Amino acid sequence: MESPAAIAFDPYRAFALDDPYPVFRWLRDEDPVHHAEDADLWVVTRYEDCLEVLRDPELFSSKLGMRLAFEGSRRRLDGDAAGAEDPFAAMGAEDLRVLIAIDPPDHVRLRRLLSRPFTPREIGLHEAWIRPICEERFDELLAADEAGGADWVGDFTWPFPVLVIGELMGIPAAMRADFKRWSDDLIGTFVGGTDASDRRAESLVEMVGFFGQAIEERRTGPGSDLVSMLIGRAEADEEPLTAEELVLFCILLLVAGNETTTNLLSNAAKVFCADPGVLGALHEEPGLVPGAVEEALRFDSPVQTVPRGTTRPVRLGATDLPAGAVVLAHMGSANRDERHFADPDRFDLRRQPADHLGFGSGIHLCLGAPLARLEARVALETLSRRVAEIELTAPPTPTGGLLLRGASSMPARFLLR
Repeated sequence: MESPAAIAFDPYRAFALDDPYPVFRWLRDEDPVHHAEDADLWVVTRYEDCLEVLRDPELFSSKLGMRLAFEGSRRRLDGDAAGAEDPFAAMGAEDLRVLIAIDPPDHVRLRRLLSRPFTPREIGLHEAWIRPICEERFDELLAADEAGGADWVGDFTWPFPVLVIGELMGIPAAMRADFKRWSDDLIGTFVGGTDASDRRAESLVEMVGFFGQAIEERRTGPGSDLVSMLIGRAEADEEPLTAEELVLFCILLLVAGNETTTNLLSNAAKVFCADPGVLGALHEEPGLVPGAVEEALRFDSPVQTVPRGTTRPVRLGATDLPAGAVVLAHMGSANRDERHFADPDRFDLRRQPADHLGFGSGIHLCLGAPLARLEARVALETLSRRVAEIELTAPPTPTGGLLLRGASSMPARFLLR
């Protein structure tokens, strides 16, 4: 008889569970390539199976997966009434030229042109100015706490990375509220949020217009910011980036540049609230912080899953998948797979999980991972130096949707050292 866990499992609603990991454990044990019939998605939950999906772009296409997953989310959100005039329909088009939604050989070309500013060495050069931004935002957080109304997310974990990505891109800090709104609306489109179609379409139009203008301004008056650097590389290459590719990458950078870090730091804070000894250990041994970042990425992954599309019939584990199936490589589940990680449901500061899938794997390994790691390290070093304990004052509000796991609000009190 089929387990109620499998019958009830809806990947679009798993984010709302305080602890979805027991469900994923059951799926790994009993139904590791699970067909969620209502959504027509195949959810892959074991580490080795996820690794196979992520590392075989010929069989498991990002381009096809993103298009099919988007179309499914759009039908789920808007039904058949969603019209062809919806600007978001273009996000599922065959010729979408964004890094996460293309396959080789196009992916090789685009990643080569975009990757240089995101190497660990290049990103490390930014630490000197990122630290003061972190300290300033932390001051704001503690001031809000003293006034009786601090929110770990609203006062720190979303303003901090938005300010950093804005500085990198040469965008005024005053735009951060727009950045956050655009980012949330775009994520909601892909993952099954509840915002109306016209709001999501309006945000896309605003983003395209804003970055299109920013790119044109930097063509005539380049600066030292990341957008100017990318334009310079694009124009110097034998296969230069098109204006559309530049705009879409800026949009991707905006979204990925704040959502991942915000959720990573939110999920880490939940661990610190549940076990204050973890934060105390980081204070006593600051050298543990980089490993704590990796363990946080493994333990409660900010990006839970990515879609792929099967290019032909394929057998994955003991399951036969048809061509054109939407496959979700569930990295959040894979990172708790006891077949690969010992005692995976325990947060272990000394684990050093270098092979976790928190940033994916294969050719689509997250380009912005060095920036997210730097931001998280700086934030946790600041937190553990200045704060002895975090106490929730209300339950966190989970982020909505299929792909991400984190919090959109986390009211808390902070006991200072």
